[in-house]
Amino acid sequence: MENKKEMKVITEKQKKAIMVIQKLLNEMHKDINELMNFENLKVGSKKVEEKAIRISKIAIALQKSLDLKNGGDVASNLDHLYKHIRFAVARVMDHNDYSYLTSAEKVTAEINKGWEKISSAA
Repeated sequence: MENKKEMKVITEKQKKAIMVIQKLLNEMHKDINELMNFENLKVGSKKVEEKAIRISKIAIALQKSLDLKNGGDVASNLDHLYKHIRFAVARVMDHNDYSYLTSAEKVTAEINKGWEKISSAA
């Protein structure tokens, strides 16, 4: 018998889920970059509030998509990163503190790189 590596085939539903997650990550990264550019707007600006809420909602949706029971360290680490992004956005809304957005932007950039590889392989 030949030794063959077992290849797992993903379903169309799983492919679509991967694409949705990638789209959400791309949108969140774009929104974080836009929010960083709003730093000079006055405190309580509607633009800042709307963008911050949108980022937070995306992060929550991504957190809810995680399989924390079976996802191991990867799922746990992503959960912590999404919480950090939500914290950074909350700091902007509550305290006009943009200092955490740089790390949130870096986090989303790195996660996006990983998901681009996953989605291109799907």
